[in-house]
Amino acid sequence: MTLALQALLGLLGELLPLITSTANASLITSIISTLSGFLPFIVQEIGSLYQPVKNIIAALSATPATNAAQLAQLQVLDQQVDAAFEAIAAQTDADGAAPTS
Repeated sequence: MTLALQALLGLLGELLPLITSTANASLITSIISTLSGFLPFIVQEIGSLYQPVKNIIAALSATPATNAAQLAQLQVLDQQVDAAFEAIAAQTDADGAAPTS
């Protein structure tokens, strides 16, 4: 599953430079929906998927074509990803061992 998610995130990352105007608002919405839909699976593999997801969220947030509603959705996603990563880090700290994904 991790390889499939990494491939998906790679594809989404390749689409980001193509978003240059507000005419791509539906593409931005589609990417946000895809991330949201796959979030339960991403969270399960957060150790290896954290940075690619954060990069996509940051790139979309910095894109001038992203509207206020989309930015709000991205902020929620960002908080969810951070919370999942912090939870696995806390588990690692508590166990004294690396998390297993």
